[in-house]
Amino acid sequence: MIGPTRSRRLALAVLVVLGLCAGQSAGAQTTTTSSSSTTSSTALVTTTSTSTTSTTVVNPCTGQPCTVDPPVATLSGSAGDVRLNPFGFCWREVERALTRCLAPALALDIPVGMVVRSGETLTLGFDAPVPPGEVVLRRGDEAGVATRMLTPTNPTAFVADFPVGIYAISFQTKWNQGDVSYRLKIEVRAAPPTASDPRPLALTG
Repeated sequence: MIGPTRSRRLALAVLVVLGLCAGQSAGAQTTTTSSSSTTSSTALVTTTSTSTTSTTVVNPCTGQPCTVDPPVATLSGSAGDVRLNPFGFCWREVERALTRCLAPALALDIPVGMVVRSGETLTLGFDAPVPPGEVVLRRGDEAGVATRMLTPTNPTAFVADFPVGIYAISFQTKWNQGDVSYRLKIEVRAAPPTASDPRPLALTG
């Protein structure tokens, strides 16, 4: 049988133990760690550079003389001179980057503009400050078209070795400003007979 004194001591020990447990419970701390993740987004800006390519047209009149209009040609022979206006052309303007073209008109029944002796030398000149780059003589007849390359000078000379008859001839020329053609109808006549030189008589005595 437990005495009163011992009962009080046992009760006091129980209280102490309970107090200690309560203190430990009260003193205990619960730490909650919250981790937060921050997502950082970076915007990528793409810049597109557009380059424009411009085509520069070379001016053929840079550093050399040019004319506003295509040159006029003159054909000279034993019968005189004949002025030849451009029959058709494509001509680059002096100041602007434009080409002015004139299509050749149909001239099926043009009159005879010059009488030529077969075998004589004709001269073709141009009222231009520079010589042409190319001169082509074209002669049309019933057998077709005959072409001949002439010397590209100013003036240029050639032999009219055409048979007797009436022909339409044209001169196709190239210049630094463009192309020009000239047209003419000629009548080719036989060459005049050559007079023989008189020989001196030998005197005998």
